[in-house]
Amino acid sequence: MAFESHKVYKSGSVGRSLDISRFNNYHELKEELSQMFNIEGLLEDPQRSGWQLVFVDRENDVLLLGDGPWEAFVNSVWYIKILSPEDVQKLGKQELETFNQNSGERTGNDGRKVSGLPPSIGSLDF
Repeated sequence: MAFESHKVYKSGSVGRSLDISRFNNYHELKEELSQMFNIEGLLEDPQRSGWQLVFVDRENDVLLLGDGPWEAFVNSVWYIKILSPEDVQKLGKQELETFNQNSGERTGNDGRKVSGLPPSIGSLDF
């Protein structure tokens, strides 16, 4: 598989490139991002720490990282943004909390959960 570089941004830091295809799941990606930006332990529990990971897809929608299937994320991610608690407040904490409660899952005709990419949470200004 060819190296496909994706940018990762965090306020106050230089954007960095990352090959998403190196990872097998969200947990591995979060661990790498935590180490890369020296924020170990802050991405595992967003409710407690206030830190959020979002990504912008190729349609320019802003989505919470981790809510959809891994394969759908890998195929649609354009870049990732690490939001500090201050960034989250600017974006609108209530909007993110509402989004967290509705993780994009819906129920199919047979009653099983059908997962797709989560709905957009808005736009990010850089």
